[in-house]
Amino acid sequence: MKSERQMFVVHSKMAPVITVDSEVDAVYVYFKRCKVAKTVEIPSKTMILNVDLDARGEVVGIEAIGGRQLEVRKLLETAHVSAPGIDWSHARFRSAPADPVAK
Repeated sequence: MKSERQMFVVHSKMAPVITVDSEVDAVYVYFKRCKVAKTVEIPSKTMILNVDLDARGEVVGIEAIGGRQLEVRKLLETAHVSAPGIDWSHARFRSAPADPVAK
């Protein structure tokens, strides 16, 4: 029997901020700024994939580790996330801050 996958919907209209850490091949897509109450691991054969939720169960962001090259559309699809109200033309990209402990 095939298990039904959980679908997550982004309710925020905020332009996402996408943080890229090329040293560890990690990406985090922020849909809103708030405290993460729960992290849901999404099975993937190609990367570590997590969806962070707030206390109301709304999507805060998506974390992907190990994907050397990612398409946002494919990342959303793999994470079972729908973002119908997001205008991706206003998405901002930034580098992850350096970890001072690692140096």
